[in-house]
Amino acid sequence: MNIFSSKTRTFTAIAALATAGGLATAPSAETQRSSVKLLTANFETRRVVQVEAGDFHFVPGQVAPVHTHSAPAVGYVAKGSIIYQIEGEKPRVLNEGDAFFEPVGPRILRFDNASATEEAIFIDFNLEQEGEPFIVFEQTPTEAIDRRTLPTFDLSDTDINQVDIHEDNIPAADAIVVETDVATVGIVAEGVVVIETPGVETRRIVAGQSFALPESVSGTKIRNASGEVSAKVISFRLIPSKNAIN
Repeated sequence: MNIFSSKTRTFTAIAALATAGGLATAPSAETQRSSVKLLTANFETRRVVQVEAGDFHFVPGQVAPVHTHSAPAVGYVAKGSIIYQIEGEKPRVLNEGDAFFEPVGPRILRFDNASATEEAIFIDFNLEQEGEPFIVFEQTPTEAIDRRTLPTFDLSDTDINQVDIHEDNIPAADAIVVETDVATVGIVAEGVVVIETPGVETRRIVAGQSFALPESVSGTKIRNASGEVSAKVISFRLIPSKNAIN
């Protein structure tokens, strides 16, 4: 069953990427493929109906308003660095390539561009129940926020309590063969890949585009379109809860 359907807004919805199953690759003569788990986010089981995504671009020195999340948010810093602070905890720095988790409930006191001279870019995926907002500000923002909306992916009959965030680097001219049993969303962080799924039109995906892959899909190949530089994909694997909501 394909549990994803997308509502395209700014970018074209993409279906692809390696998830919790096996990954098979042909050896690269130049560099080795790498697959690294960046973060595991755990939260109370919730019946997620959609995954809403935003691509945020913060100008140098930009400060985020204090806010909360009604839905768990997971994300990835694509450029620059962010000062991140949850109420009751010390601030910490998220650097380019880091994943993050914003829980439901606590106030997010800081999510600020740490640089006074460089842009920062990060992507948020919110795991929403019916009617939940993407974000809740305590006060109306006084500074413009450059949020570039990515497709929202609809989900059905899925109780989730964990997200595993993985980074996969695909060497030049190499490929990953996907065997998966959990639904996944994510982004192409670097380079260009070609997605080849049996029975589906081949897709060419460039850095900055998001994707969704339904559960129980196998035989998909993610191929680096370049013979010169590596590609990087970030996957957010939605782990079903063992205790389903009645």
